[in-house]
Amino acid sequence: GLVTTPESMHVLFSNKNHRKLFQNLQVIVIDEWHELLGTKRGVQVELAIAHLRRINPELQVWGISATIGNMEQGLEVLLGQSFDTQKQCIVRANIEKQIELVSVLPDTIERFPWSGHLGINMVDKVIPILEENQSTLIFTNTRAQCELWYQALLGANPDLAGEMAMHHGSIDASIRNWVEEALHEGQLKAVVCTSSLDLGVDFRPVDAIIQIGGPKGVSRFVQRAGRSGHRPGAVSRIYFVPTHSLELVEAAALRVAVAEHKLEDRRPIVQAFDVMVQYLMNLAVADGFKPDDAYETLISTFAFQYLSREEFEWALEFLTTGGQSLYAYEEYKKVEIEEDGTYKVNNKKIALQHRLSIGTIVGDVNMTVKFVSGGRIGTVEESFVSQLNPKDKFWFAGRLLELVRIRNLEVQVRKAKGTKGKVPRWMGSRMQLSSQMADVLKAQLQKYMERDFDSIELKKLVPLFETQETWSAIPKIDDCLVEYIHSREGYHLFVYPFEGRVVHEIMGALTAYRISQLAPLTFSIAMNDYGFELLSDQEIPIQEALENDLFSPQNFEEDLTRAINETEMVGRRF
Repeated sequence: GLVTTPESMHVLFSNKNHRKLFQNLQVIVIDEWHELLGTKRGVQVELAIAHLRRINPELQVWGISATIGNMEQGLEVLLGQSFDTQKQCIVRANIEKQIELVSVLPDTIERFPWSGHLGINMVDKVIPILEENQSTLIFTNTRAQCELWYQALLGANPDLAGEMAMHHGSIDASIRNWVEEALHEGQLKAVVCTSSLDLGVDFRPVDAIIQIGGPKGVSRFVQRAGRSGHRPGAVSRIYFVPTHSLELVEAAALRVAVAEHKLEDRRPIVQAFDVMVQYLMNLAVADGFKPDDAYETLISTFAFQYLSREEFEWALEFLTTGGQSLYAYEEYKKVEIEEDGTYKVNNKKIALQHRLSIGTIVGDVNMTVKFVSGGRIGTVEESFVSQLNPKDKFWFAGRLLELVRIRNLEVQVRKAKGTKGKVPRWMGSRMQLSSQMADVLKAQLQKYMERDFDSIELKKLVPLFETQETWSAIPKIDDCLVEYIHSREGYHLFVYPFEGRVVHEIMGALTAYRISQLAPLTFSIAMNDYGFELLSDQEIPIQEALENDLFSPQNFEEDLTRAINETEMVGRRF
């Protein structure tokens, strides 16, 4: 048996004679398919299955997924154009999973922050939960938040030293493996972690789960809750710790969504040409490929079922000449056409460069953190290291470190004394509110407006809601709240669609563009999961903009294209 990742599988495809390696493969099992579906890593999986089926048409494919709304479509995407409802099946457990959600409430909501923050002011509420349970996983949404919560818990209860560990993707694999093994053996009382322990790790069920801040999705919340009571008939207990007031509405919404099984659909990606070109390059680096064979493999997948021959020819042109944009540069003429029509890479340097860059996960340049005396701790991003000077201190992997020197891509450090230091920031993608979460969250606000609620979270929020009604209004489920104020900073336009960060980023750019057509204004744009803000040093003609159909769907695509282009130009760095 071979346990691997989509990226590693494609690396194997780039090796010569790999067909002999896989010719006797009988079964391939895709675990946690819901985490891959809807991402470019999922497209890599589709291509891998299609490629392996070309080697062995009798290959059996199994997908394993627990938290996915569109299960049937997930199976169709996994199996591609060989999907046959008569031959394929979905196995579901006939067991109702019980999840107990316990909200950790602040003493007074009036003094609790309305937005922002990392929830550190709730640390005294979390300590008793750790003491009541033999083992607890504490999930945070970012690696920086993980580092900060680990330090805060140790500061609040020094007796946790030696009984608590940290786990996130930038910590060295050897340390993460030790943490997973210690969890499996029951040696740790608590682990502060990120999504790195969401799935794919084998350890005994823990007594309790703590979620710090909104998980932004029902499926993710259910996945994390399932790490406790991980056996048939057992109750999964998860404590929800809000980082600000409005996240209590998310807690009330999560309870409803879990009870009604409103799991998110995972929308598959189609026509991912960058992944397609990378796959073709894999074949060219290995034994080469014939265009007709490669095209048949591609269109057998769900992702490329509508791939036209013209689009495929464009990809071939890009590989052989660099396309219209890059044809003048020799380094982009990577693939050669042999006399028999085979597309192949003959340059060993190009082949090596490609094998080292296979993958779809992008980010800043990582730099290895090592002790001067030796010993790897993990990786931080170059953007953070560039802010440090020798003798500066920073927290990483639960240790206070002092920068000694930077050599090549190594950050050499030594242990430091003290309590103050910077915390690394990673440029990973931010989780945003899912559509299902947005819908149930707005439904909770509607319940408050109708005074038809019984959740402890909404009851706790009554003073905050009453203040909001005094100052402005609470939007109903079909409303969009717009607020306009003037302060010392300038003129503020707040819009609250409650549709998630990415939607608000686009809406903010589009709204700014449309208003700028009425008056020559410059805006700064900020957004979160609940809404977005436009700030200008001049008065914003909001009334005129609303009368001119500010939020109209007319000319939507044209205006959106112009808005994105303008904001992209502003964000360029030369």
